[in-house]
Amino acid sequence: MLKLILIGLSFLFGLLSIRKLRQYDVHEAEPFWMMAAVTIWGGLMSVIISLFLYQVLESQGVSIHDGIPFSYFFVGFIEELGKLMALFFCWPIIRKEMDEPTDGLIYMACVALGFSLIENYFYAAATPMSSPLIAIRLVICTPMHIAFSMVMGLAFFWATKFRGGWFVLLASYVVAGLYHTLYDIAVSYWFLLPGLYLILKGAYSWMRQMLGYTTAQSPFRTTLSEFVHGFQSSEIQPGLQCLDCNNAAPKPTFEKGRISLQKCESCGAYVCTLKSLKHLIRHYGSVFGSLKKELRKGKGGKHNLRIKIKGVRINKRQKAATFDLSTFNDALEELNRDVIQKTEKKWWCVWKCAPD
Repeated sequence: MLKLILIGLSFLFGLLSIRKLRQYDVHEAEPFWMMAAVTIWGGLMSVIISLFLYQVLESQGVSIHDGIPFSYFFVGFIEELGKLMALFFCWPIIRKEMDEPTDGLIYMACVALGFSLIENYFYAAATPMSSPLIAIRLVICTPMHIAFSMVMGLAFFWATKFRGGWFVLLASYVVAGLYHTLYDIAVSYWFLLPGLYLILKGAYSWMRQMLGYTTAQSPFRTTLSEFVHGFQSSEIQPGLQCLDCNNAAPKPTFEKGRISLQKCESCGAYVCTLKSLKHLIRHYGSVFGSLKKELRKGKGGKHNLRIKIKGVRINKRQKAATFDLSTFNDALEELNRDVIQKTEKKWWCVWKCAPD
């Protein structure tokens, strides 16, 4: 009974993960049902392909078992190949939806999520004391499967859009396979656990960087100024207190999804909550990660986010921010340029070789 509950929680975790992934697709969110379909179909196909490849190797006398170090090279490359091939099987249903770079990341992440959830089920069925194992796999293994594979999703998008992009896809597969192999080795030997921390930290940083890069490159991205000046009609709503002039009267409100900001008609500044400020930075500045922690910092070096978002005054006690639209807009555009430049200098940014 407990095992069934854990498996049910695993699939619930999957649905919540799809919802979370969809929130990262800030400019043109993919249909939830499409993401769920890719998670199920892509996950199933990736497992079938991986099992088939394992059988082929076994038939050739290649032994793949825990505790045999060389086996981990087979495991990492087989499972990443299974996920990549599964994405090709999903191509007929996602072809019309693949219209921005982030879509490659999102759909590859869905395939990896489906693979991990099915793998969790097999572990639960085969392991008598599965409760701790499934909990660990949900917290660590599932996000890692997603992080390893996302680079292939971006390369897949490039390969389907540009001539000569297939070399980029091959290179991304090698990178994903090596990263997966290092992870498998680190979790298999207790004396390598410090290395596991570095792998986990690097994987999450890698994932955030790719999300920021593809968001900055989206053809659907607009500037904050374009959003405000192009707003059809702003509704007057109860006002936040302006940090510049203390005006708390009702104000014209500009809303888009989880973004909400108001214009102070007394001094011309714009006001929003800190929560909305984080969404503004993510949506228009293409910055992902723990923005809450970054925004808490008072002073810092030139790379500190509080220093970079020029034109913004923050009051942590009131949980509000006030900014000059033009100055803040320029700062967000600079963040976008920084994300693109920094990402294309990374060693794993294999798609920088893609043709224009």
